[in-house]
Amino acid sequence: MKEIAIQFGQSLDNDEFDVTMKLLSHDCTYVIGEDVLIGPKDICQSYEQNMIEGRKKLDVLEWGKSKIEPINDAEYYVHFTDYLTHKGEKYTHRCKQKLHVNADGFINRIVHI
Repeated sequence: MKEIAIQFGQSLDNDEFDVTMKLLSHDCTYVIGEDVLIGPKDICQSYEQNMIEGRKKLDVLEWGKSKIEPINDAEYYVHFTDYLTHKGEKYTHRCKQKLHVNADGFINRIVHI
């Protein structure tokens, strides 16, 4: 199951949203703040839209290499690092997402932390 989490992180590191989509169950939920997205299409569109908007607004937006932290056999934290530059100011943004991988080997829940 850890391999699924690794693939998830790497697919987002590389803007490979078609790969990300294949890792998600048809009823996967993504909890981000007050919002809940359901299904691979809506979830991946959200990731892609954030990337597009970020690259429009910022001078530089680069993804670092994600890191996986196992919680148990079915849950993992994926740590992301983003390198941003805006009007000459550099900033490193870090966040993590908690994944749950179901018995069929698909991610069925993502929580943005």
